Amino acid sequence: MRMSMLSNFQNYKIFTPGPTPVAEDILRMGSWQPPYNRTQSFSELTLEILEGLKVLFNTRGEVAILTASGTGAMEAAAKGCLSPEGRALIVNGGVWGQRWVDICRANGLPFEEIQLAPGTTVDPGDIEARLIGGSFDALLINGHETSTGVLYDLPAIGEIARRHNAIFIVDAISTVGADEFQMDDWGIDVAILSSQKALALPPGLSFVALNQRALDRLDSAPSSGIYFDLKTYLKNQARGQMPYTPAISLFLMLHERLNQMRRAGLDQGIERHAQLARYFRDQLPDLSLQVFPLRPSNAMTAVRCANGINARELVRILETQHSIYVAPNPGELETRVFRVSHMGDQHEEDVDGLCIALRSTIDSLRPVREMSQ
Repeated sequence: MRMSMLSNFQNYKIFTPGPTPVAEDILRMGSWQPPYNRTQSFSELTLEILEGLKVLFNTRGEVAILTASGTGAMEAAAKGCLSPEGRALIVNGGVWGQRWVDICRANGLPFEEIQLAPGTTVDPGDIEARLIGGSFDALLINGHETSTGVLYDLPAIGEIARRHNAIFIVDAISTVGADEFQMDDWGIDVAILSSQKALALPPGLSFVALNQRALDRLDSAPSSGIYFDLKTYLKNQARGQMPYTPAISLFLMLHERLNQMRRAGLDQGIERHAQLARYFRDQLPDLSLQVFPLRPSNAMTAVRCANGINARELVRILETQHSIYVAPNPGELETRVFRVSHMGDQHEEDVDGLCIALRSTIDSLRPVREMSQ
């Protein structure tokens, strides 16, 4: 029974915004015997990874690598760069904006929030109006609010944060590699990424990029515990090592994946995500579906159901009858919106198969809807 259940996982197509499909050549590396990490060779590999990550973030700063989920990196950044004596302004546009709220509340870090209606973007002028007066020393946002698909205007918001001397911390987990991201040029002080998004790797690694202003704040902050103390990571990484045992197999995959992205060109990778997003979105009108957010990311499309179609039921039928995983939506959007990722090892023929399954699913739901009318 258990083997049957596990084998079923291999037969599904994944269109979720994490995990995303991983290419076969990368997956094979996960079957290698993990090397011993306390060696010079592993140190050299780690140093090459760190340089590749700086290129990916477009920063001249430093990047800490954690064996943790994206939430772990978010909490490490908050604990390292915020203070109980300060106050953060949080843009809360969905589940991941709420994650910033929960992290600050759990760690005793004072904050206020700008709450947005689902699917709407934030007006940079509203942020500036709150920052005027200097009562906030930090601004926290999700570059791409993955629960609603909204991509925020980070260049404009970064300029405002810089003008009001607020350290700008961005959860960029679902945007780096899929959308243009210029950490230094956009005035972003801290940016966060994890492995299972546009990097197209298995889950397990997350990354905190810090510019000099963030590093100065980190240096002056008290210790933030043991495992999530970013200063400990940066100190050990200077010699190419991690303070604690890392996800060694994922390091090997990450090294190869960064090399692949460099050879293909980061701009080409972003354009590839944009092409897949357009290819999928162009087919939505024929399916009586709509793009939900006004300003979507290349990484993912949040899809609004029309004509009484129940999004929760649609997601269930895609899984049980077509062996396709798309992402359901939590909370008030559960019955109205589902999400389709364009990240990972995905191609136009995969999108075609999804759209065929969507059409069949929608057709199967129509009689139910019509009988209820």
